[in-house]
Amino acid sequence: MTARYWRVVLVLLWVVTGCDSSEGKGDAGTVVEDGGALEDGGTPEDGGPPEDAGPGDAGTDPLACEKQRGVCAGARRAMVDGAYESECTALSYGADYESAETRCDGLDNDCDGVTDPSFASRVMNVDGPYSSAPTILKTDQGVFVSWEYPGIRVLRLNTDLVLQEAVTVSMPWEREEGQMQVILHSTLVRTQEGMALVYATMASGSRPPLRAYLVPLDDQGVPKTVPQGEPQEISLLDWQGGGRSPRVATSHEGDRVVVVWATGTSMEPSFQVMGTVTDLQGQVLAAPRVLFTSSEPVTPRVSSVLWTRDGDVVVVMKDQKPALSGDIVRVRRFDGNLDPRGEERSFEMPDEPMALLADLGPARGGPLESLVLVMRSRMGPSWGTQVQVVQNLFSGGTPETWTEAPTPQVVWYGALADEGVLRLAWLSEYKDHEAPSPGGDPMLGWTARLWTQDEGHSPVDRTPGLEDLPLHRYAQWVLMEKLAPRQVGALYMTSTVEGSSLDAVRYCTP
Repeated sequence: MTARYWRVVLVLLWVVTGCDSSEGKGDAGTVVEDGGALEDGGTPEDGGPPEDAGPGDAGTDPLACEKQRGVCAGARRAMVDGAYESECTALSYGADYESAETRCDGLDNDCDGVTDPSFASRVMNVDGPYSSAPTILKTDQGVFVSWEYPGIRVLRLNTDLVLQEAVTVSMPWEREEGQMQVILHSTLVRTQEGMALVYATMASGSRPPLRAYLVPLDDQGVPKTVPQGEPQEISLLDWQGGGRSPRVATSHEGDRVVVVWATGTSMEPSFQVMGTVTDLQGQVLAAPRVLFTSSEPVTPRVSSVLWTRDGDVVVVMKDQKPALSGDIVRVRRFDGNLDPRGEERSFEMPDEPMALLADLGPARGGPLESLVLVMRSRMGPSWGTQVQVVQNLFSGGTPETWTEAPTPQVVWYGALADEGVLRLAWLSEYKDHEAPSPGGDPMLGWTARLWTQDEGHSPVDRTPGLEDLPLHRYAQWVLMEKLAPRQVGALYMTSTVEGSSLDAVRYCTP
């Protein structure tokens, strides 16, 4: 047989097989899941989808929703008024769905593949770099921040950390003829009569007297006024000696205020930490008295003060050694009249400790058991900056290292006591001193990453984007506040040649 003969046979076989394989095919054979065959282009009796229902690729379910990740996994189009949704909404995706995720519930609510993401925002541009640590306080009406430059402003933010209002607090010397004062410290506090601002001043050049005032605020952060329309302002302290690093706290019941400050300079060699207690009207309940005494050549400074749930006052101060040779952190407990209770505790620290008290609340035991002391430490020339926590502060507790930033980074941190859990946030700051400073300003050029850590968990990098944060030399603080269940805000300051700003990150906790 010739080759031509076999080619003819193969062609005939191909024609026969092709005709057989097409049998039964046709438009009427298209099948929709649970809907039977469509006849004459109609819909199945159970309400099958129109021809344009469902996205995409051949072989996919026409009823499947566009989003299929997170809480949207397996979502199918819901029927509205007898027709399937042309684009899936929460009706199709279910009660856990959000078009833009806001909940901290451990779910991917907006179905983008990311669970409980962080959100960064710019709160406001500021008039200049602010080196003193602001204070923050959340109420049912918002999140409030005291901002001291210039003067004092009370910022009201919503729980998305968006600025709603900035109210200027009128200073006495602005209303009356008098010498300009320097604001040393301002603090937002809770009282039994509502929120208040307490601030301390000295004369220009840090000269006496040291004064402290309480300004009651309404629920929007606006200073209250007396019947004549003048701002309501209560004098808590008029100390004719020198003063440094004043700190204040209100009692657990909100009816008393303690003011603590340090004295002593090269011209005034009485190195002491003083304290006084008043009520909300400025009536003295415990006259100024010595709480700590230090010997030369150290310089005492107040670090933190806290009023416990059982009515005691705990004060943390440091004896600052000369020539950056370290500090001694000293802690002591006093009763409500500032009489000492128990023994003093001290910790030798090789670096500026930034000591801070926090009360973790009843979930962590009694009024003393729930207190913790947070400190910063550098353990050696080749070690990084550590953040350490002391629990069982008055029963022999010792510093435990939580985290460490490698050399040459420096940590500036904030802390939050959240219903029995300690949470930290910090900037790990660094500057390449070999590189030129932005705009030729030596105070610029520092950069940092923003980190957070929850008790029992590893640190998390919360820096918005891939680039490091640009910092001013004195951006040495982080504010923390609880915004909602399992949601915390961290606020910090960034600076470039264009100016400075107050920025924020909202994030979910474990």
